[in-house]
Amino acid sequence: MKINTNMAAQAAGLSVIKNERFTHEAMHRLSTGIKINSATDDAAGWTISSKMTTNLQSMQQALRNTHNGISMLETAASAATEMGNMVQRARELTLQGISDSTTSAQKAMMQNEVDEMLKAIQSIAEDTQYNNINLLDGSSSSMHIQVGTSAGQTFDVSISSLTLEALNLDGLDIISNPSEALAKTDAAVTAITNAQAKFGVDVGLLNQSLETLMTGSLSFEAARGRIIDADYASDTTTLASKTIMGQAAIAMLSQANQRPTTVHHLLKMEGSKQL
Repeated sequence: MKINTNMAAQAAGLSVIKNERFTHEAMHRLSTGIKINSATDDAAGWTISSKMTTNLQSMQQALRNTHNGISMLETAASAATEMGNMVQRARELTLQGISDSTTSAQKAMMQNEVDEMLKAIQSIAEDTQYNNINLLDGSSSSMHIQVGTSAGQTFDVSISSLTLEALNLDGLDIISNPSEALAKTDAAVTAITNAQAKFGVDVGLLNQSLETLMTGSLSFEAARGRIIDADYASDTTTLASKTIMGQAAIAMLSQANQRPTTVHHLLKMEGSKQL
């Protein structure tokens, strides 16, 4: 029996340290829900999951960009609808003014209404904005929406100018020259309708990009989860097992540390015999 080197106590102490480490790691995984909390847990898994996290965050930003692009186009489309309604009304008033059943005073009132609508159309063209960006005044003829995770993965948007000048409605006179007014309003209606159709096509394409991004994002998130998410069934089992083993190791360490006292007891008994 040796007392200078207590190998049993050292082995029990090593077991205590190992079980404490395993218990701490299991508790960390269970408390965070993440299996790989640092590169020390799994260097390869940490590298892969970090790259996947970067891609996932890029996809989520691309999703936000696409949502913003759709909202911007819907804002422009809504404004264009109001403008189209007013141009249609101007055409109706032009047709009404052509009829001789309309008095001069009534025609003057109709011209005043058209003038006010033209001011409103110009105001809409100048003031319609999304995120402080003018949409219908011709300054948004070349826009790019980032819909991917890499440079160059953009969706190009071109919004036509819908100002009075662009629609050729400046100074529209429905009384003095109704034929010209009809031609101008017809052309303006066509221009606005074409712009609305373009908005609809672009929104549809962006929605397709949105669905692709959402599908890719879900797949990436699922794959990343398989790498870093904690397995609660496994970790709770590990925690229970290592806790019991740790308690057992502490008990064995206590017993191993008591062994030198046995030698002391033997020496004491031998001394008593000699006396």
